[in-house]
Amino acid sequence: MQAAVLSSFFPPELPTILLRLFLAFLAGAIMGWERERFIKDVSRQRGAGFRTYSLVCFGSCLFGLASIYGFSSSGVNHDPGRVAAQVVTGMGFLGAGAIIKFNGSVKGLTTAAGMWVASAIGLMFSAGMYVAAIVAAIFSYLTLDFHRLFPRLFSVTKISHPTDESIGSDERPKHRDDRDFYAEDHD
Repeated sequence: MQAAVLSSFFPPELPTILLRLFLAFLAGAIMGWERERFIKDVSRQRGAGFRTYSLVCFGSCLFGLASIYGFSSSGVNHDPGRVAAQVVTGMGFLGAGAIIKFNGSVKGLTTAAGMWVASAIGLMFSAGMYVAAIVAAIFSYLTLDFHRLFPRLFSVTKISHPTDESIGSDERPKHRDDRDFYAEDHD
C-alpha cells in the first residue's frame, strides 16, 4: 500500500518531468530578461518581461506534461496533441490582448509573437525535444536582441520632410527629424 502511494507521489518519470519544467522556465526567463534589461525608464518598459515570458513558457510546458503523463495510466485513449492545439489557441487570445493600436501605430506585435514562440518552446520541452527547444530559444533571444547586437544595420541618417505649416509659406521650411521616429521603441 505504501509503495503504491509513494509511486503516485514520486513516479519514475519525475526527474524527467522536473528537468523539462526547469528548462522551460529557464528559457522563458531568459527571453523575458532580454525584454527588460536595458530599459531603465519605467515608462518605456515593455508590458511582458521576465515574469510573463517565464509563466508562458513554464505554463505551456505544464499543459504539455499534463497531456503526456496525466492520462497515461487511466487506460483512456488520449491524444496529447489536442492539449497542445488548445495552448496555441490560448496564446493567440493572450497575444491579441497584447497588441494595441494607438494614433495610427501598432504596438505589441513583438510581445505577442514572443509570447507565442515562448509557448511553443515550452511545449517542445514538455515533449522532450530538448535540442530543438534550446535552438529555438537561442534564435528567439537573438531575434529579440537583434537591434542591440547589430546597431550598425539600424543606423539612420538624418532625413527631413517639410511639415504642413512650412508648405506654401515664405519662411524657411520647418523639418521634422525622422531619427526620433526610429529611436522610439517600435514593438
